[in-house]
Amino acid sequence: MSTDAPSRARSTRRGELDLLGVLIIIGLVFFHTGQIFYGGDFYVQNEPYSPLALAFVAFASLWGMPLMFLMAGIAIWYSLGMRTAGEFVRNRVRRLLIPFVVGVPLLVPPQVYCKLLGDPAYQESYLEFLPRFFNVRLAWSFPLFVEGELFAISTLYFLIYLFAFTLLLLPLFLRLRKPAGRPLLERLAAYFARPWAIYSLALPIAVIEAALGTESPGAWNRFAWLPFIVYGFLFAGDGRFEGMIRNQWKRALVLGVVAYVAWMIGMGMQLELLQIDPSTDMGPIAVSVRFLKGIASWFWVIAILGLVGRASRPRAQRRPRTIRSSDRIIAYAQDARLPFYVLHQTAIVVVGFQVVQWEISALLKCVVISLSTLVITLVVCDVGVRRPRLTRFLFGMESKPS
Repeated sequence: MSTDAPSRARSTRRGELDLLGVLIIIGLVFFHTGQIFYGGDFYVQNEPYSPLALAFVAFASLWGMPLMFLMAGIAIWYSLGMRTAGEFVRNRVRRLLIPFVVGVPLLVPPQVYCKLLGDPAYQESYLEFLPRFFNVRLAWSFPLFVEGELFAISTLYFLIYLFAFTLLLLPLFLRLRKPAGRPLLERLAAYFARPWAIYSLALPIAVIEAALGTESPGAWNRFAWLPFIVYGFLFAGDGRFEGMIRNQWKRALVLGVVAYVAWMIGMGMQLELLQIDPSTDMGPIAVSVRFLKGIASWFWVIAILGLVGRASRPRAQRRPRTIRSSDRIIAYAQDARLPFYVLHQTAIVVVGFQVVQWEISALLKCVVISLSTLVITLVVCDVGVRRPRLTRFLFGMESKPS
């Protein structure tokens, strides 16, 4: 992640970040499969639970979605460089809102139905279940403002939260993207180019998480995503942020390991010894542990971005032909990334509902569910979504390439 002119804004997208985005989306298959085995509140649960799955899910939750929102902020910088404000909003509607509106009624009900079927006493047919799923009422629940006994949006929350937060932050982004906003962006970059200053960006994340609480022990408060989006936008706007990440990633990695271990100890102490809910309790221990979670998350984001940037430079110098070939693969993956995200958890739940009933080891179940999900989702994306023009539109993809 080198920079020749630290104060100069980036004008082109970064290939290694596109690759990282693709890998994170694929990694979500393994993350959500792990949720079947860790003893949480996922749609399908395997017994007995696995402490190893719990450690994996907790670790990935620290940086997976934060990185997705940060990289969404990077994409916003480049998108506003190519579009007017009106064009940008229309693009967000097509890329985020339409897939959300399509995906919730089509792909979420099967997940909730599988969860209900986990109770042997449950006897409703799917057609009887559907009206109860859509039985919603108005509620103060930003950004959807509806809730229901069975209604859920599953992993599609990423789409609606990103859409709402992008519109909320758009005036700030438009100002920073204009020449008049350049001095402010440069002052911010100059400040955070100081040694250790980049770590202070963890404070807004940690304060939001500590003060507002979360929906479950491994989740995040929805407003904690806001700083990650802003940081991604700023990082794309000035190369000095990138330079500081390059200088600090090793230190951030060490701090991240320490903070993760401390956070896990704090979570275990609350759940097992103190018998308190670490997500919503407002006592000093719960608030401190949630604050630590926000700090640990930022350490891992810095470490992963720095590691990816470091790993990308030597390959580009040694094997240009491989990079050109992989660019075509990445372009294909970029095209299918959004529908893959929208589809993957439904496949996990449906496949997992069957597989957890098999008399085989948990490890083998995990392998079967993960690989089956990858194959099913890729086939559905390529054949059912990526090629027909209508489904490309409904799943937020760009117009079909010539």
